[in-house]
Amino acid sequence: PLRRRSRTRVHGRVLFVGDAAGYVDALTGEGVCLALTGARALVANLRRGTPARYGADWARATRRYRVLTELLVGARQRPALAPHIVPVAARLPRLFAAAVNVLG
Repeated sequence: PLRRRSRTRVHGRVLFVGDAAGYVDALTGEGVCLALTGARALVANLRRGTPARYGADWARATRRYRVLTELLVGARQRPALAPHIVPVAARLPRLFAAAVNVLG
């Protein structure tokens, strides 16, 4: 995992988006989706004049991506689960496709 945590997404007049806002694992392709999702939340807050709300809106908007990536990375790090990830994905292609679509 290549985790990048950010304590805050708002610091004074600076609003962090994309990788600077934090991510769970860059290798999943999550970064581009999070950057676009975060940018949408950022622009919406700037238009409303509520930049201080951006951090909470970012967390809400990206929760699904972050939780799924945490689950996948966590499973990969557990020796009892890791060898079963690909065989389960092969047996349940619709579930695997749905997970990939959430991240993509």
